[in-house]
Amino acid sequence: MLEYMICFNFDPTHRDDQTVAALQAWNQGISDENRLLKYSKMVCSPFVFFRGTNHLFWRDFAHHPKLELFGNEQTKIWIQGDLHAENFGSFHNDEDEIVYDLNDFDEAVVADYQYDIWRMAISIVLVARQHKDFKKKDIEEFIERFCTGYLGTIAAYCDSEAELEMEFTAKNTYGKLDDFLKDVEENESRWDMLDKWTDVKDGDRYYDLSSDKLAAVTDAERAEILAQMPEYGKTLTGKLDYAPDYFRVKDIARRLLAGTGSLGVPRFYVVIEGDDDHHKYDCILDVKYQGKPTPYKYLGKDFQKAYDQQFKNDAQRQAIAYKALVKNTDDHLGWMKLGSEYYSVRERSPYKEAFPLDTLTSKKRFKKLAEQWGKILATSHSRADTDAIGSTIDHSFDTAVHQLTHDKQKEFCHLVQTVAFTYAAQTKLDWQAFKSAHPTLTCLE
Repeated sequence: MLEYMICFNFDPTHRDDQTVAALQAWNQGISDENRLLKYSKMVCSPFVFFRGTNHLFWRDFAHHPKLELFGNEQTKIWIQGDLHAENFGSFHNDEDEIVYDLNDFDEAVVADYQYDIWRMAISIVLVARQHKDFKKKDIEEFIERFCTGYLGTIAAYCDSEAELEMEFTAKNTYGKLDDFLKDVEENESRWDMLDKWTDVKDGDRYYDLSSDKLAAVTDAERAEILAQMPEYGKTLTGKLDYAPDYFRVKDIARRLLAGTGSLGVPRFYVVIEGDDDHHKYDCILDVKYQGKPTPYKYLGKDFQKAYDQQFKNDAQRQAIAYKALVKNTDDHLGWMKLGSEYYSVRERSPYKEAFPLDTLTSKKRFKKLAEQWGKILATSHSRADTDAIGSTIDHSFDTAVHQLTHDKQKEFCHLVQTVAFTYAAQTKLDWQAFKSAHPTLTCLE
């Protein structure tokens, strides 16, 4: 893969050949069919392209010198690692409450918090321009609200453990986010989810393989997953203990067409018996291959050495990150080994939904959600420091960030705005180069 020897310098430039070569190299490991599907999604807009090219972001920003302005060793924390507006979403926690939080941890690592800040701010610019062509001044205000939401929340958590109890629900969100969460709770259910993915035959449940998002597994794949269920049970991280009746597998299917950046990654849906007293209906387990997170390639040998020493495998790292960043995590969270590879396991929530970004058509609505994105991200980062039970972080993250930013909030926000606007422009140039290299592609929504 062609790499740049220097970081992004905030001067968007045509780098067409390098971009196309980097994409070819990064995606060479997936099938021709999946690559075509992934590229057909990425061609739709700069925002979708951004979602599918996290490796370009990390190549351009790893060890960026500007991180030192508001970061140091004490501001390294568990980060989401691939943050954008659609990696927030609704789901139910282990208390059966509908919450809105970070929902994807495949790329999570311990690194400077600003990587999440910067990537999310870039996403805000791209989303604002995709669904409605807001003026630059408007988008600057959105990013300012995102930054002040983040820093204000960080300040509030200093010298307290309030972040460990905080969750974002219909009761404490505002703008249109509370309405969204109420709608999810009212209109989604476990039964609806099962009805979407499965049929009942002869009193038992099977996947509906007529869906283009599911495919049959081989006999060998089925046998291996069944054999590994007890071993997966040993990795459970929540309140559940492995019980053969509860985890009795009813059917298994291969999950297709999921995600953008991860499209083509091996993934299975496993329907299990569950506990009728608690769940009323069966559960679907999402079993997904976990490889090295994208930052691993770009953060250098010292990072790689520490990573390799800390984690037994990549699926374990994903589970630890999930537990660190989210309160009341899924009780089914764990991992399993299939062949020589490791797979994360979590329940597919019946309430898994993304906020409809195309409804962000007014300044007021966008600003309120941007502010809440900042608050949620600050809460997730703060949860993962020394206050958390079992934390691998030995310092107070929120105190460290507050010390660096409390009297420089305008400067902090200005830097984030600079990163966001210039890299959004770079992303658009890269997207145009990608489209030119693949002129026959049509958008796959």
